[in-house]
Amino acid sequence: MVSEVFFFTYIFAGFVGLLVILMVLLLTRYRTDGNRNLLSAIRNFMICTALIDALYFYFDYKVLATGHHVTSPILRIMDICLFIGQVYFWSVYVREKSGFRFPQKKMASCLFYGLFILSIAAAVICYGFLMNDYYLTSDGTRRTAAVLLEIFLGIFLTLVNVWHLYKGLGELVQKKIRVLVTMISIFIAVNGIWNAILVTLIMTGYSDPENGTLPDPTALFIFIINLLTIILVLQEDFSALFTIPDEQPEQTPSIDSRLDFIAQTHNLTRREREVMELAYEGLTNPEIAEELVISRYTVKRHMHNIFEKLDISTRMELVHLVNQENGPGGLL
Repeated sequence: MVSEVFFFTYIFAGFVGLLVILMVLLLTRYRTDGNRNLLSAIRNFMICTALIDALYFYFDYKVLATGHHVTSPILRIMDICLFIGQVYFWSVYVREKSGFRFPQKKMASCLFYGLFILSIAAAVICYGFLMNDYYLTSDGTRRTAAVLLEIFLGIFLTLVNVWHLYKGLGELVQKKIRVLVTMISIFIAVNGIWNAILVTLIMTGYSDPENGTLPDPTALFIFIINLLTIILVLQEDFSALFTIPDEQPEQTPSIDSRLDFIAQTHNLTRREREVMELAYEGLTNPEIAEELVISRYTVKRHMHNIFEKLDISTRMELVHLVNQENGPGGLL
């Protein structure tokens, strides 16, 4: 009975996931400017999530049709690689949305991408060569190696997710966005941890998939993630993506004059004007706090006020607003 419920949940989750992908693809089709990395990240994240849903729907369908748990190495590799891709693209979204950047950018970026490449290699070895049939392994060295690789993958993906949430959450200004990002991150982490535990139990023989020793609530997790992502996309302000740039004027006002004009027309305080300028220059909240000798909480409060007064939701929209040749912040 439980397996049939999860089977139909995959169908509902698939419809919701496809709806999110269609929403994002429509935005992609008509975009002209703005933060394209943000839009691409949420699109790729949802594609990975939808493919996980489709793959697990296929697994459950085969079980209901044949009564046996059997899968091929290619599908197992696809399974774990989609989980890796889901975490990777979600971490990209959190970085783009929060404006968080790696310290010592080149070295940290190389380490970050290197670990993801290593995780993919570990996934291919573990799921492609060390397993047989339905996530089963032989006794001895193969089983030990597979368990160790599975533990590494589970810990690595969880740490990446939690670390990005920890570093990026303080940079997110809108409360609704913070709540949604936190909830989605939690469900991604819980889903990943549960699947890592389940696979480990199957490999070690503590769980028998034929007898349904442990239920697999992946369908429910994906359904919730998809619903929360729909709300997140609806909360996003992609207006900057659809702004058609005007022709280049003969004379372009200076950045300072644009910032002054924005501050005057939107009733920004002197301190908010200073914070806006530093944010426009690409400084993070901690860097702004250090530059102005104020607390990070004060910077966060100023950023919230700036976003509210300018009716924007991301730093990229702030940059786009300041760089406009006409309109708010344009020609005086």
